[in-house]
Amino acid sequence: MGKKLLKKEKIGTLVDGVVKKGGVFVAPKLMARQVAYGPVLDASEVEFDYIVPRNSFKEFMFPQTEPVARFIVTREGVELEEVRVSVPDQMVIFGARPCDAAATAALRSVFTWDFVDEFYTGRQDASVVITIACTRGDEACFCTAVGLKPDGSEGSDILLKETAEGDFIAEAITGKGRAFVDKRRDVFEDRVSGKIKEIFTPERLEGINLGRISERLKDKGHYDEPVWAELARKCIGCGACTFACPTCHCFDMVDEGNYAAGERRKNWDACQFDTFTLHASGHNPRDTQYKRWRNRFMCKFNFYPEKFSSKGCVGCGRCIRVCPVRLDITEVMEELSCSR
Repeated sequence: MGKKLLKKEKIGTLVDGVVKKGGVFVAPKLMARQVAYGPVLDASEVEFDYIVPRNSFKEFMFPQTEPVARFIVTREGVELEEVRVSVPDQMVIFGARPCDAAATAALRSVFTWDFVDEFYTGRQDASVVITIACTRGDEACFCTAVGLKPDGSEGSDILLKETAEGDFIAEAITGKGRAFVDKRRDVFEDRVSGKIKEIFTPERLEGINLGRISERLKDKGHYDEPVWAELARKCIGCGACTFACPTCHCFDMVDEGNYAAGERRKNWDACQFDTFTLHASGHNPRDTQYKRWRNRFMCKFNFYPEKFSSKGCVGCGRCIRVCPVRLDITEVMEELSCSR
């Protein structure tokens, strides 16, 4: 199937077609004066003036909190009820950036590693990810430094490129994307016209060498170097970077309720919290903040790529933007790229 034309005026038809059939249409929208991914019911809610939304769309496939079981305490014992995953007939993620789309491979790797988590896979399988290539960015964008592109198709079902007229050239990347386009011939036109806007290119970070970073992190002799405490001295352990990150996936299982009934819930957690590795004995192997920050960096650029073929960092820059003390992961990448 060749490229198609999606006129901006037809996005309303696209939204209506998904929502009226019981689907969920997620797109960047204005919330609390910031652009964030959220469900929309009308095209007028869709925002197009953004670099990357404040949040990642992972929360629609991997919710911040959800029940996995319910329990009732009776005189005879505990009655446990399984909670089945709630999956919409279809979920469309519209206006995602290529960096966010690439992150879905990272999450899929984790949630299908030694056990298939149907809560995640069910939602992802029901989703169609429609990305828009980047025509603008800022100093926090660094996707090219981790091997991705502002117009990359990794993780996308349909890739859109904006034209000078404000319309979009659409290219179906996957079979799921092709099926979605084929069913909506009233929205995606065969006649392709318009000049594609220039794609934004992030500033080239000459000092970053992923190969050297990997070699250094694999060498256990560098594990206790003073450089870690120096690089992460500003970190206050708020966890904002992990919650904003599209590839971070840590969660905790917690029983919530009272003596008579409750739920077992899966809640987002963060390796930056001081209790994340706290043992029941009171011992904490990561007892200072720099050790927790070192673990996050090691996970992104050592543990994760060693275990999986997908990327632990997609260069979206959210961790830089949300950090209250302006801790910049690219500065750490540059430091660890130096030969020592």
